[in-house]
Amino acid sequence: MPLMGLDSLKSNLTNPARTYLWEVLVPVPIGDGDVNTYTVRAQSAEIPGRSNGEITIPWKQTAGIKVAGKLKYDQSWAITFIEGEDKKVLDALSSWQQAIVNNVTGIGVGDPFYKSDVYLTAITTAGATYMKIKLRGAWVQNVGKVALSYANDGTITYPVTFAFDTWEEV
Repeated sequence: MPLMGLDSLKSNLTNPARTYLWEVLVPVPIGDGDVNTYTVRAQSAEIPGRSNGEITIPWKQTAGIKVAGKLKYDQSWAITFIEGEDKKVLDALSSWQQAIVNNVTGIGVGDPFYKSDVYLTAITTAGATYMKIKLRGAWVQNVGKVALSYANDGTITYPVTFAFDTWEEV
């Protein structure tokens, strides 16, 4: 049984991972967006989750046993982007959404042409990559409402939800 003191934690955990050292990369943006806009203006993100369903196997009058079932992803990924007076974020997101379904014609480019792989990279305090996640088949599912108010810090941020097919650590 390991000792649970502070010295044990210090010797086992050399440097904790930081929640503020990461970047988002959309290497092939759909629409008019560019790589730098997505990377530089992403203000918050999340590491996607993964779970397994369960299969209960009944046995006589017992509670049965549970075994691991089908792999599950929530298949949505939230990012917040900060906007500038150049409106680059809204233009990039809108052009991606227009490729999915044009709001005037009702026609889109079709799957898989509106999807792009997106990367989330976690960075150490020394600037090295310690984790890189690839979200396969990502697309802009939702750009949330933005409250215009004097109450906040005065900047416009867009809450964006990406849908994706699967994710993997690369």
